[in-house]
Amino acid sequence: MSQICTEFYDWVEEWVEQEIQKCQQKKCKKWCLCCNKWFCWIEIALVKVGQWVVRIVCEVVSVVLDAVAGILGIIFAIPIIGRLLHQIWNALIEIVWRIIGLLGALLDWLGLDWQKKYRICIIILSKQGKPLTTEAALLPTIQSAQAVWKAAANVKLIVEAVHTVVSTDERDRNLIVECDFGAWTDDLFLSGSNFELYANVYCFYGAGRRLIGWASPVVVFAVEDIVNHRGCSLGLFTDYVTIKASSPGCLAHELGHAAYPYWRHHSDPVNLMHQSCNGTQLKEWQRILIRNSRHITYL
Repeated sequence: MSQICTEFYDWVEEWVEQEIQKCQQKKCKKWCLCCNKWFCWIEIALVKVGQWVVRIVCEVVSVVLDAVAGILGIIFAIPIIGRLLHQIWNALIEIVWRIIGLLGALLDWLGLDWQKKYRICIIILSKQGKPLTTEAALLPTIQSAQAVWKAAANVKLIVEAVHTVVSTDERDRNLIVECDFGAWTDDLFLSGSNFELYANVYCFYGAGRRLIGWASPVVVFAVEDIVNHRGCSLGLFTDYVTIKASSPGCLAHELGHAAYPYWRHHSDPVNLMHQSCNGTQLKEWQRILIRNSRHITYL
């Protein structure tokens, strides 16, 4: 929420600067003591005051939401009961935001598909104190995913942060995970608990948005291995995905699963949702469904 507040603040600031330049460039009508400039200066002053008020309110709400989400995150990290509650909560807010977003889906269907934003927070796990990969090593994959999402869905993929978990615990259950049904059971037990705690600690400034669902950032975990897969997502039931640190090419594809309510892979190899992870395109109906996700918003 805080980052969205900052982005909105910066956008308004840029608009104000443009208006100031326009106001300065207006020729003064001396016969009325430059009365033609009075209103534009008053308008700019009102916008500046409103901008300050909105920023303060937004920041306060952001801090409160993140704090509440951090507390609830401890409950959601409890194996079985807490994890099941979290899965149910994610499913409910997914349905709510898809209903709220029906107007946006209608606009997309009519061809008015203005750019939306999709935020992620990346967490790199470590083995015996050594990170499984680095931000620099992931950069080409991130840039490729950004290009795919822009071209396929007119969505700007934003990396809010990249963090590394330094751990020396060789028994870390999160290093090697499963997919499909195995991923669901992993999420119910200690693996899911650890992922929840990591997300709330390292991606704290997105915790409030993940709780309420709106503009909810997806947490991407770079793990050592995913049994028989290079990436995995539980779709609407979680707010995180896993990718293989040594072969992260499924990033764009798994982010598609996180925003896509349809479980099955597409049969066309060029489709983003094909299981090969090499696809870069979307059908129009896929595009509308994905852009209607709680993770993808105009702001």
